[in-house]
Amino acid sequence: MKLPYELYIKTSVITVATAYGIYLLYGLATTPYQPKTPEVKVAENADTVTQQQPEQPSKPSKIDIFPRIYTTGEVHARFEQHEFRATNDFKNCRLMVIGKIESIGTAAFSKNPLVTLSIPGSIDRLNFEFENTDYDNNKVAKLNVGDPIIIAGFKAHRGPLGGIFLDDSRIMSHMLSTKKQQMLVSSDGVYDREICQK
Repeated sequence: MKLPYELYIKTSVITVATAYGIYLLYGLATTPYQPKTPEVKVAENADTVTQQQPEQPSKPSKIDIFPRIYTTGEVHARFEQHEFRATNDFKNCRLMVIGKIESIGTAAFSKNPLVTLSIPGSIDRLNFEFENTDYDNNKVAKLNVGDPIIIAGFKAHRGPLGGIFLDDSRIMSHMLSTKKQQMLVSSDGVYDREICQK
């Protein structure tokens, strides 16, 4: 017959061995971050020593999307030349357009805010439809007829009764740096991926 303290010692040894094993396993599985130390390279036939600097984490680069802006005339010309190609080119990206506000109202059936830009030398218009949200309604309410604007919308297409329509529009004028005539955004960010190439 075993004495009670022998059972206690055996249980204690197994518990300590298991805990130590888990500690070792955890210690080997998670190694702490150790920054790279500069490497020193010595050339055999030279008296100079070169030292390599540690790598610095790179900041996200900025790109200028201002060159991607279309004028209302350029968009109209693309649709006049080849309507199907223009619709296809602009269906999966946000078309950014600079122009002059001709009217501000609501869409006929959806009652969404609608901003219309004039196209010089044409009776057609560019119509940018916004979502019917408080945020978009407040933004559109601050606009004035005759003001220049930079605006972007998805899925440019010809309307059934004429004009060119864009959905899910956004006002982009606030992003323009007037001193440098540029619109900087993060490279591979939302605007870089969404805004149509020219």
